[in-house]
Formats: sequence, structure tokens, C-alpha cells
Amino acid sequence: MTGRACAQTIDDEAAAWTARIDRGLSDSDQAELDAWLAQDRRRVGALARARAIWLHAERADSLAPLITEPEVAQAPRYALSRRSMMMGGAGALAAGLVGVVTMSPLLRPVPALRSGIGEIRRIPLADGSVVTLDTDSTLEVAYSATTRLVRLLSGGAYFEVATSSLPFLVEVGGIVLRATTAAFAVQALKDRPLSALVERGAVAMQQAGQGAIVDLAADTRATLAHGSPLTAVKTHRLAAGEVDRALVWRKGMLSFEGETLEQAAAAFRRYGHPFIEITDPALARRPITGLFSANDPLGFARTAALSLDARATIDGDVARLAPR
Repeated sequence: MTGRACAQTIDDEAAAWTARIDRGLSDSDQAELDAWLAQDRRRVGALARARAIWLHAERADSLAPLITEPEVAQAPRYALSRRSMMMGGAGALAAGLVGVVTMSPLLRPVPALRSGIGEIRRIPLADGSVVTLDTDSTLEVAYSATTRLVRLLSGGAYFEVATSSLPFLVEVGGIVLRATTAAFAVQALKDRPLSALVERGAVAMQQAGQGAIVDLAADTRATLAHGSPLTAVKTHRLAAGEVDRALVWRKGMLSFEGETLEQAAAAFRRYGHPFIEITDPALARRPITGLFSANDPLGFARTAALSLDARATIDGDVARLAPR
């Protein structure tokens, strides 16, 4: 076949590969699979969807208790069963994936990684990559012989991807970010757009199950409203200083450069008490600039009051800012 294969052909090939994987691959089979995946980036997603259907039919085991450091997932081996018949038409079954959590091929997730409120966790992964979890964040890790997959369930994370021939995939909110070697951050915060920031290397952004790809170079930020198609993504380049400022949370700091006082207060709320409450709408819109400890909202409130000629009062777990 010449040219790019159609989506249906890729889905059918992915279904066939899933059945072969389940029976077990020889070294030559594995080499053939690697070559097939490398020829078209859409095939990674197609194989992930096919494997998800395969595993979902068998009701994959629930996640085990929380651990500190993930391990490489072992490739599961199952006897042929009713799943073989189910995989006969991957195109028709793909429609049934709505609402089903996708799973990359041969992946069995290790227990979820979590950070507490106000905690920043730096965690080495089994392949040499490192993830830094922002406050109150949750991540699943599932590695296989063909794919390195992590799924950001909530919060934010910064990934330092170790060089490998295997793709490194971050799945978040229906979007898949793919890299081979890169450093980038992803945020999936409630009531805020999905955000990806590439510090170095290159990252490909793709909507799960679709062919369109947005390539993100170093020093590029992409934002996408939750539930929006990838065509609505907004990208813009950042200066080096802006990138450093955006990633300073890894050191337990929050940096503001013209954000409103209300935006700053919202950022501090993610890190714990006392919560900052602003009683005056005009004061809430005032810009604030500076570098602050994320775990010291009270210190920020007092500093902001001085710089904005406001008054800070403490009432239990609330720091109130009001005009003088």
C-alpha cells in the first residue's frame, strides 16, 4: 500500500496486532510491531484503543494501594477467549469506547502516585524519566514493552523524559502528549483550561482517537478548554524568563507578574490554609508582582496588603484582604 493508510485500515491492523500480542510475541514479531508503530504516529493511538477494548472486555483488575515509586509493568498474557471474537471489527467497537478509559497496549497500571495538599513530589520512574508532581495531584503510570504511558488524573506534573526508542505518552482529559526525549509540564486543573508547557525538546499533541496533531517546540505553551476539539488549541512562544517563572512551582514557589490579586489568591488555595478572601471586587482586580513561598499564604496576604494599601485580617483559616 502506498500513501497514508485510512483510519479504518489502521484500526483493523491494530485489532489484528492486539490478538497477536495476547498470544505472545517472538523477537521477530516484536521487531515487526515496532516497525509498524514507527511508520505512522496514528497507529500508537489505534493500538491503545484496541488494547483498551480487549482489556475492558475482561474487566481489568483495579489499582492496588498507593506506592512511592512505579515499576515497569509486566506484559499480561491471557488465553484466547471471547475477546478474540470481539476484536474482529475494531472499527465498530471503537464507537463503544465513549466513556471507557483508554489503555495503551500491554499496559497494566501500577498503583497511582499522589501528592498531598502543599506537597511537591519528585519521583523517578522505572525507565530513568522523572516526574515532579505539583500540589494535590494524581498520576497513573503504566509501562510496557512497546510504550511508556502515564495518565495525569488531576493537578499538575513536570516530566523529564529519558531518551528511549519507546514513545513517552501523557494522557490527560482526552488529549495525548507524545515525546521521545523532552522536558514539559502539564496542568489539568478544575475550571481552568488544560495547559502544556514544553521547556526543551519537542512534544506532539493529539486528541485521543483522532489523526490531527499539533507539534509543540521548546518554549511553547498550549492551552485548550476542557472538552474542546484540538482545533481550538491556542499556542504561543514564551521568553526564557517566562518559562522559568511558569515552572518555579517545582521549587515550592509561586511567581506573579501582573496577575490579579484574585488569580494569585486562587493559586494559593491549591496549597492549603489559610485561604485568602478578598472582600472588595476592585481590590481583587488589582495586579500583583513578586515571588512567594507557596506554603505561606499568610505572608503573601500581608505583603499584598502593604503593596496595595489594603488591610489583612486573620479569622481562623481565612485571611481577608480589604481596602483601608
